[in-house]
Amino acid sequence: MDLHEILHKHKESFQDKLLESLSQKHSMSTEEVMEQFGDNIKTLVNSKYSPLEQAVDDICAAKKPVLLNIRRDRQREDTCRICESNEPNIRALDEMHGNAISIFEISEDSAPGALYHVLFKGAPDEDKKLPLTAIIYNCDVKRVWAGKSVEPSVYTGLIRKALV
Repeated sequence: MDLHEILHKHKESFQDKLLESLSQKHSMSTEEVMEQFGDNIKTLVNSKYSPLEQAVDDICAAKKPVLLNIRRDRQREDTCRICESNEPNIRALDEMHGNAISIFEISEDSAPGALYHVLFKGAPDEDKKLPLTAIIYNCDVKRVWAGKSVEPSVYTGLIRKALV
């Protein structure tokens, strides 16, 4: 699954839903909405997705496997127990692989944190839990986990497969 393609489809889906919503609200066809509000819609969609596109570009530019870790901000008072329990696994992975991998940590509260919803789609809201971790290599999403602590050996297995 190409991360750029996943993001592109998500962006198109968001724009389509926005057009449909405005169409119903104003009793207009989606074509009429696009004709009348198209520039504003495109500006809104582009501003919403710009931080995500930058994060995806950065992840895809990495020349080595990436562990993406979207977690609750460490400064928040309401800590995420699962995020905290997965932290030793990520540290162990960093120690085992060092410069052979890149670790991208993103706070769920930041604009790029919306990548969570791009990568973990289709689940009911109550199933959407932090952290979200993923192994990505050459922009190919190898595996995504959400709401669980993942053993370093599981990450390592996917990293080794990615490098083969």
